[in-house]
Amino acid sequence: MLQSFFGLFCISAFCLLVSLTGTNAECPLEFNPQRVVVRYGGSVSVDCSTNITHKGIGWEASEGPVPTNRDQNLITWRVSSLRQWDIKPICYINYDGPQCEKNLPITIYKTPDSVSINTADHTGPMIYFSTYKLQCDVVNVAPVQNLIVKWYKGETLMHNETFIYFIMTPVNTTSILQIIADRSDDGVQYRCEAELELGAEGPQPPPAVTSEPIQMTVVYPPQHISLVETIEKIDGEVSLNCTVAANPTATYTWHSEHLKETRSSSVLSSSTLSPGNYTCTAKNLLGDSSKVFIINSAVSGDSCSLGISPLRVVVKYGDPVSVSCVASRPVRVLGWESVIGSSHTQHDQSIQWRVDSLTDWIEEPICYGVFFTAPRQCEEKLNLVLYKKPDSVSISLVNHTSPVVEGREYQLQCEVHNVAPVQYLALHWYRGQTEVYNHSFSELTPATPVQVSSTLLIVPTRGEDGAQYRCEAKLELGAEGPQPPPTETSEVLSINVQYPPNFPSPGEEILDISDGGEAVLNCVAVGNPSPKYTWTSSNLQEVHDQQVLTATTLGPGAYTCTASNILGKKSKEFIIKHKSKGV
Repeated sequence: MLQSFFGLFCISAFCLLVSLTGTNAECPLEFNPQRVVVRYGGSVSVDCSTNITHKGIGWEASEGPVPTNRDQNLITWRVSSLRQWDIKPICYINYDGPQCEKNLPITIYKTPDSVSINTADHTGPMIYFSTYKLQCDVVNVAPVQNLIVKWYKGETLMHNETFIYFIMTPVNTTSILQIIADRSDDGVQYRCEAELELGAEGPQPPPAVTSEPIQMTVVYPPQHISLVETIEKIDGEVSLNCTVAANPTATYTWHSEHLKETRSSSVLSSSTLSPGNYTCTAKNLLGDSSKVFIINSAVSGDSCSLGISPLRVVVKYGDPVSVSCVASRPVRVLGWESVIGSSHTQHDQSIQWRVDSLTDWIEEPICYGVFFTAPRQCEEKLNLVLYKKPDSVSISLVNHTSPVVEGREYQLQCEVHNVAPVQYLALHWYRGQTEVYNHSFSELTPATPVQVSSTLLIVPTRGEDGAQYRCEAKLELGAEGPQPPPTETSEVLSINVQYPPNFPSPGEEILDISDGGEAVLNCVAVGNPSPKYTWTSSNLQEVHDQQVLTATTLGPGAYTCTASNILGKKSKEFIIKHKSKGV
């Protein structure tokens, strides 16, 4: 194409000689419509017009060319069934000088033959807290650079994936969604949808093909939401409900100093349950979860005739505490027995146990009373919990530093320093904003501060590159404790995942290039670290190191591109075939 021409523009009796140079944008031609989006095999009709005097206007195209016409200022390019992927229609106009040309922007699209979803490299139920890949296969779609694969969990959009490759002909492509199986996934349906976003000129709404849903089955351990529950017993039956979701269904055991034998029901109901602590453990083959039920007795009808208010006290280490003990009938002596804050009084019906700064981890205050009509001393023990938030919560890779390699197993460790009491501690693991695991320590009983840790096993994939993990230590101290529960969170740990190069369409590509046409061989691959590229061919005098090979002088033959990084390499072959214009 020559770079300049002269045109004669006339208005009434005045004429002006104008020099037009350079680009298609300066060519005095207009398309209607200006851009075309056509379904493969569909019809197309585009007008090309000019408002200046000319010596001929026409269309050059491998399908539906229009010969040069000197008598009209508007000509139409029509094809009833467009089936040529690499078509490049050109409208041209002749002047006294060189020919001026303008390329028609055209997109030919094809919806997928099929879209399907499966669990990659896995069959059967998924195990809670394990990592899995869901694979969406999109067959025979074009152009892939306009494709968006949408992932849905139920009706919730989970993830979008786009494709950066510039390939005009139909390809098969795959999208991978990595999930960490959670109890909320059990029974849920996942599906993927392939949508072609073709712009304002394309069909509306955008054409889309959806896979059949796949239903998840996840096996997971029991997990109580609350680890402590306090129940006030006045009169009548008390019901302790330990029922919790689990797959397989959990079995239950109850333990208490007040029970003569172990119970196996999920619910413990009786009017004879004594005040005190009752521990229920729900268990299946994947793990267990324990919950403590605390039964407090109210003053009504109590033979001891002593009432403590409040019945259960949760105190932060070093904070003040004050609890009242009241006698419901005349008393000779009323007092508190404790390591610190002991006191007593004669004949008064109430007495307070008060400490300005509670720092004794083994403190167990007891209110006692000696009544005029009772043969012995009566006692009530205060249900006291002294707690301390962690000094710090930290997260790290065990015996490793980032980056990590796709497909290998790694352990993340969360350490909680100096926390009490540990039996009320719940450690929550998060990936981004999603909770992926939690760990309770109800089997431990020390009252004093301890250091504990939790380990999370991950098998990262390329989809997890840049994922952020954190852990959160939460003291769930029951209704009498601070609300919301005291919480300390670790710093975020970002995971940099390395993986070998991969092509979206790894198969051989064949390009039919017209005489004088430009060959574009696109070898862009995705990898971390970023791949390096090498091109080899008997037609190349030297090895090239770019992602895309573009030239009008590439001869027919095979061209092999290799993308490589420290983890591996992948090759792709391009075959160039030449054909003459109009063939």
